[in-house]
Amino acid sequence: ARSAAHQQTDRVNPYGLHLGNRLPAHATSAGKVLLAHLEHDEQIQWLDKYPLKRLTKYSCTTNVDFLKMLEQIKEQDWRYSSEEHELGVHALAVPIYGANANVIAALNIVSPTMRTTKEYLVQQILPLLQETAREIRNVI
Repeated sequence: ARSAAHQQTDRVNPYGLHLGNRLPAHATSAGKVLLAHLEHDEQIQWLDKYPLKRLTKYSCTTNVDFLKMLEQIKEQDWRYSSEEHELGVHALAVPIYGANANVIAALNIVSPTMRTTKEYLVQQILPLLQETAREIRNVI
C-alpha cells in the first residue's frame, strides 16, 4: 500500500505509483531489505532471474557488490538508499517480521532529496519506522 501527504504537490515519482505497482527490488530500499533476508542461494537465484540493471548512475550493477550490500543490510536491519531508482529521491526501509521471526514485508518512507537529508531520515525517521514495524508485528 502507498500513501502521500494530502498537501503534497510535487510527485516523488514522475511515473505515478499506485497500489499494485512493482518496482525493481535491487534499486529500492524496501526491495533490498526483502532480498537481504533471503537465504544466500535464493539471492543467487534471484540475481540469475533478474540481472542488475542500471536505472541511475547510483544503481549497483555488480553481483559481488550487491551481495555484500545485502549482507550489510541484514546485519544493520534497515536500509537507506539514495537516487538508485530515481534521481532526486531517497528512501529508508525496515523489515517487518512475522510470528516465526522471518521477514514477511518491508516498511519504507520515500522523500525528495531536496526536502530531507539522510541524517534526518536516519536520526528522526528510522526510530519511528522501527517502532511501527514492531507494532505491525504485534498485530499480525
